[in-house]
Amino acid sequence: MVDMNTVPDRSRDMDEKTWWDLWNTSYRTKENNDPVSSELFERASAVVNAVMQTDGGQILEVACGAGALSRLLKYSSYHGLDISPSAIELARQKAEGIQPLAGVSPPSYEAADFHDWPLPSEPLDVVVCVDAIMCFRDQALALRKMEQCLRPGGRLVITAINPFVYNRIRRTSTTRLESGPVSRWISGRELHALIRAAGLTIEHSWTIMPRGNRGILRVINSPRLNRLFGPGFEAVLRRLKERVGLGQYRVVIARKGSAV
Repeated sequence: MVDMNTVPDRSRDMDEKTWWDLWNTSYRTKENNDPVSSELFERASAVVNAVMQTDGGQILEVACGAGALSRLLKYSSYHGLDISPSAIELARQKAEGIQPLAGVSPPSYEAADFHDWPLPSEPLDVVVCVDAIMCFRDQALALRKMEQCLRPGGRLVITAINPFVYNRIRRTSTTRLESGPVSRWISGRELHALIRAAGLTIEHSWTIMPRGNRGILRVINSPRLNRLFGPGFEAVLRRLKERVGLGQYRVVIARKGSAV
């Protein structure tokens, strides 16, 4: 048996675009690659669809990858951006087999570096960014551009890895948790500060998907403890952990102010 921990990781020597090309062609060709990412996309899509409130609305997704989230959203128009041309090609291929609903434009996808991408000609209802903000080389610029893409009253839905939890997930030969070319990990407090500095008002912020099996989280997330009083107690405990910030991902909904 090969010890994966002794195999050189050649991806560390790649530039950002090439790394994400490798990642998407290796791990995003399937619709449901793993339970964690599948749950993240399901939870994120539920938030975006609730924010939209109707089946109509214009969505821009920044760092859309192979389009997994886009296939769960309700919208009148959708445009996805990603730095990886391979990811965009996968997204387009998967979209070809989906028949849009009446009155809904087919999703469009574009390979582009968001730092350099020109702003849209028309402001949008919702901007979405899932599990990517830590990879932007200029996080403040990225959030300012997201704000500039929104119409007055439009909303940003963003999720970010919670470093406190992520650093307490034990890595093994089968659980290597690749995180890509990370520019800077940011805490919930730092994310809030960047969002406010971009001119957005935070409406809701919470964490989802409690995980972690190192340090104090080894006790808090012990399967025996969580199942001690039955499924009902386990569900309540899960919601409590999400509320107090012990989820693997933070979700923030922020709103752009109305025009004066």
